[in-house]
Amino acid sequence: SIYDIDLDATQARLEQLRKVVASAERVALLLQDDPDPDGIASAIALRTVLGRNRATTPLFSFGETTRAENLAMLRLLDVSIEKADTETLRAFPCVAVLDMQPAYFDDRLAHAHIVIDHHPRVTTIDAEYCDLRPQYGATATILTEYLEASEADVSQRLATALLYGIKSDTLMLNRQTGPADLRAFMSLYPLT
Repeated sequence: SIYDIDLDATQARLEQLRKVVASAERVALLLQDDPDPDGIASAIALRTVLGRNRATTPLFSFGETTRAENLAMLRLLDVSIEKADTETLRAFPCVAVLDMQPAYFDDRLAHAHIVIDHHPRVTTIDAEYCDLRPQYGATATILTEYLEASEADVSQRLATALLYGIKSDTLMLNRQTGPADLRAFMSLYPLT
């Protein structure tokens, strides 16, 4: 049978997520030190799910995007990632960590309010909202489910970014790929 998302559970998660950001005028979306397609796509998708824009919900990284294909993705999708520092992030009422967990940043990150990741838990996570799904091959898969549950309008640009995020993190669906990843891939493919 084809894998179906648990729409009720995903909508309940979204409600919880929206409560965390409700009073926050600005939300920082934090990616790993060398942002990859899965993290980048997940951040853009989260911004869409929250109904935010670039000005109120910028992407951040402590490092630089170095790989040529990732730089090309940023250029083609017109995405900018700002340089993060501890003080800048501290000024945000809400920080979301995507495709990564707070422990990765050591003491550079004071607090993460939201954590969404597909990697196995590394340590206890003190966040108001946490969605870890190590059985998924990509964080973009989780965000694809959020988009579907929120009935958000998925642009061709966003669908392409998510599809690329899933493809790159699962090595073209050959590594750590589960039914959820295949389902997300199939739902995104016609939109790209």
